[in-house]
This record gives sequence, C-alpha cells and structure tokens, in this order.
Amino acid sequence: MKQKSTQGQISSLIRLLTDRDEFVRNQVQDKLVELGEDALPFLEIATRGEDESLRIQAHWVIKNILPKKLGEKFRLLAHRGLGKDIDLEAGMMLVMEFGYPDSDPNECCKKLDDLAQKLSKVLIPNSEPTEIIDTFTHFLFQEIGFKGNKENYHDPDNSFINKVLENKTGLPITLSALCVLLAKRLHLPIVGVGMPGHYIAKYSLPKESIYFDPFHQGRLLTKNECIQIVQKLGYPFEEHFLSQATQRETLIRMLNNLIQVYKNSNEIKKAEALAKYIKILLNPSKNQSSKKAL
Repeated sequence: MKQKSTQGQISSLIRLLTDRDEFVRNQVQDKLVELGEDALPFLEIATRGEDESLRIQAHWVIKNILPKKLGEKFRLLAHRGLGKDIDLEAGMMLVMEFGYPDSDPNECCKKLDDLAQKLSKVLIPNSEPTEIIDTFTHFLFQEIGFKGNKENYHDPDNSFINKVLENKTGLPITLSALCVLLAKRLHLPIVGVGMPGHYIAKYSLPKESIYFDPFHQGRLLTKNECIQIVQKLGYPFEEHFLSQATQRETLIRMLNNLIQVYKNSNEIKKAEALAKYIKILLNPSKNQSSKKAL
C-alpha cells in the first residue's frame, strides 16, 4: 500500500513540474530530488514523453539526483575502506560516473584487463626491476602511445579513466594511476608517489625504489631529480614526499584537481558536489560528529 501511495505521489509531483507557478515548480523539483532513486524510473519515462517542457524539467531533476546517488556510492566505498585503504579502481570508476553518468565500468575494466594481458606477453619473467620498468613504460608510452596532455592540461577529461583510455592522454596522477592499476593485475610492486605539484610512480623496492614519470612517457628519475622537481615547483623537499601515496590520498587529489578545473570554468555546482565527495571519503559516517559530541 505504501509503495503504491509513493508511486502515486511521484507521478503527481512529476505532473506538477510544468505548473505555471514557479514557486510550485521549485518545491516539486526539490521534493523529487529528495526522493532520489525512487523517482528515477518515473522521471526517465517523463523524459521520453511528448511534452517538451516536461522532458526538460525531468532531465533537470535527474541531473540533480545523480550527484546525491553518487555520494552514497562514495560513502559505501569509504566505509569498505575503514581501517584500511580504499579501492582506487572502484573510486576512479565513481569519478568517471560523475563526468559520464552513462559510462560502463565493466567496459572500462575490460579495457584495463586487455591492456594488462598484452603487457604480460612482453614482460620477461624473472627480469631485473629496471628491465621490467623499461618494458612496462616502452609498451605503454611508445607502443600504445599514452602521453601527458600538455596541450589541454585543464581538460576535465584528463581526470576520467574512460577518456584517458580512449584518448591515451591524461594528467600526471591519472597516468600514474593507470600504471598502478595495470601493475596490480600483473602483481608488480608499482605504486603512486604524491609529490607536491607533480604526481609520479615508483617500482617499490626494500632498499632503493625506481622512480619514473608517466606524464613524460615513463622517463626514469633519480632521487635527486625528484628532489629538484619538488624544489623547482617551490616546495622545500621533505623525505616523505617520496613515500607511497595511499589510494585514498590519490583519489582525493584527483577530486581536488577536478574541483579546480570546474572552479576555473565557473561550474560551481560541480565543484561543490565533488567537495562533498571528499568530505565523505574523509569521514564516511553521517553521524560521526554527533557521536563525538556524546
């Protein structure tokens, strides 16, 4: 009975989306956004109807429901990572969903699987770490053709893994993350390194790791060169800058990059939505503040 009444309520609200009174329309929009996922099937039907005005209004509401729905997915991701690191690949798929709501995570994962499989065929078993890195970077950046997007550095597509795979261009952080995701499939100890101002990767070894720069086609870096990069960007070097970045830190940094891009293009609502996702990743418990007060 309750389900029927809710369905009836949603249908009635959708009809009111084209009410002449702007106040009524605004109230109805807010209510439908609040109803969230329950309203989506009905709104999607409205987007296919004959009433053009209703189609426009329904699209607007759907567009505003999706960030809220995505926030719950970020919360679930963060909860799964409580007490440990989060799943970077799952997080990047959520970032992709933000930019491309109709994108298919399974298709994206398959592309990563296919790349890893091709890479596995050129890697020679039991090679020295330097040889592994040479083969790994040559395959990705010379044979496949991935490169840093220097021409359109601030293009939001540089932050979405589906577009990075499609365009073969990205930011330092997304190209480094690509290396990490492929390395995980191949059981290679390649991790991200969140230097301030420039994200790189390293082949992690107990004594001396091998640093490389995916944005510059996998160029090998000595520790001194890493220090120089940091100092050139205006930061006093600290040893922990070359430590492995956690996947949570990496995902938050990706979101911060996108926030800056959207602020620069005056897309403030998008920036605000992403800022909320960062808060969720840092504190996934809705009632945590009230619990602390107790």
